[in-house]
Amino acid sequence: MACKITHRVNDQQIRFANRDAAERYAEIMGGGVHNWVFNTVPAAEPTRAATVSSGSSEPGRTPR
Repeated sequence: MACKITHRVNDQQIRFANRDAAERYAEIMGGGVHNWVFNTVPAAEPTRAATVSSGSSEPGRTPR
């Protein structure tokens, strides 16, 4: 199940596929699990979709 962690001091939020990955990140990169609040993410929470720009302002034209 997905897990979102929130830093206790600066409110940075990061989402992970599972709690194990979140704990590894918190220990190695985030200064320890004691600095983070762990929350389970419900399946219904929307995710941000990445948009890809073609780089061209002309419709139908492929950028080089």
